[in-house]
Amino acid sequence: MEKTEPPSHALLTDTTLQFLLGFTFSTMVGMYLAQNYDIPDLARKLEEKKDLDAKKKPPT
Repeated sequence: MEKTEPPSHALLTDTTLQFLLGFTFSTMVGMYLAQNYDIPDLARKLEEKKDLDAKKKPPT
């Protein structure tokens, strides 16, 4: 007996559903971690680093 492949629309639906579930789960985990643990704000840290670097460099 030969295996038959599922129709292409079933593969597309399966892939889309898998992406949406993974994205939703990852977002929920990220929100939980950000609210319950002291995770640094990366945007603020990068801005502070830029400011420090700008203060260190003498203007040319």
